[in-house]
Amino acid sequence: MDQVRIGVIGCGGMARAHMNVFKDIPEIRFTAASDVFDANLKTVVDEFGVKGFSDGHELINSGECDAVVIATPHYFHPTYSIAAMEAGLHALTEKPVSVTAKAAADANACAAAHPELKFAVMFQLRTGAQNKAIKQIIDSGQLGELRRVQWTATNWFRTQAYYDSGSWRATWEGEGGGVLLNQCPHDLDLLWWFAGSPKRITANISLGKYHDIEVEDDVTAMLEYPNGATGVFIASTGESPGTSFIEFVGDRGKLTVKRGEPLEFMQTNGSVDAFCRGTPQKWANLELTKMSIDPPNVNASHKTIHENFIRAIIDDEPLIAPATEGLHSVEMANAMIMSGIEGRPIDVPTDHDAYERMLQGLIEESKAKV
Repeated sequence: MDQVRIGVIGCGGMARAHMNVFKDIPEIRFTAASDVFDANLKTVVDEFGVKGFSDGHELINSGECDAVVIATPHYFHPTYSIAAMEAGLHALTEKPVSVTAKAAADANACAAAHPELKFAVMFQLRTGAQNKAIKQIIDSGQLGELRRVQWTATNWFRTQAYYDSGSWRATWEGEGGGVLLNQCPHDLDLLWWFAGSPKRITANISLGKYHDIEVEDDVTAMLEYPNGATGVFIASTGESPGTSFIEFVGDRGKLTVKRGEPLEFMQTNGSVDAFCRGTPQKWANLELTKMSIDPPNVNASHKTIHENFIRAIIDDEPLIAPATEGLHSVEMANAMIMSGIEGRPIDVPTDHDAYERMLQGLIEESKAKV
């Protein structure tokens, strides 16, 4: 196979961003699109000369595609992912992979039943040079065993007009959550990618603290990791100016990440724990090596994920962002929402059925916009 025939399910703004990348990847042949809104579909069909379908399932079963890109509202991501794989198509889904961990687990089970197919998620921030450098430092052991994480993502300011721009926005029925499901899937994915899954989460969430919405727009969560490490995750769409700040503390030093600045890595000359317990000196401290790491100016890229997806199909290249790994960010988001609403710590993995019941109750109580 020299080219992969791609169909896109959904013709909104995010989908158009993907379509505009296709022309720069010779191995992609854009053949079909679908959307429930006739005007959106007609615009894409006329501009790109592809076949149009009013339903994603029709596109999947049309025989026009080898793979699909799914750029629909959140709830439909696992639905079309599963339908595509069951029809023998490769699938690349927008984030999040699903609204609930149960739905993500269902998609993962389908992927396991079809190992011959590629299933990816658009977690393009994994491709950024700075994030790759953080991953390398942590995975190499230079930081030592993780002790503490601080992750602040309050740089997601949104106005009331943004939320008023669609009746589905910021509703339990339309999006299944707020800042955690819409703005922060990338943050949560990177947090998992760097540090792994916490075993328990205790969160304080505010529903409509800064906006006239029914879902969370402010979150402060405490994370407990299996090795005893702790973390704090803070997110908001109501702060301006917002903050993007990450700090990892390990047994061999500290890694600090501020948006727009080089990484700062302060590495100790030995194990902090061993020194703390073994030195006879009362006021001693370890020697430090301070490093400012400025990776090459390689920005995170949708195109890189698309190219990797295509090479995975043609040449079996490993996926940068397997969609099966998207379960972890959804687990954390679900745990934070459930903890905040029920006022108790939540174990990770979550009780999938219990979360589904809680979400259904929120949907039934919803005062969705009309």
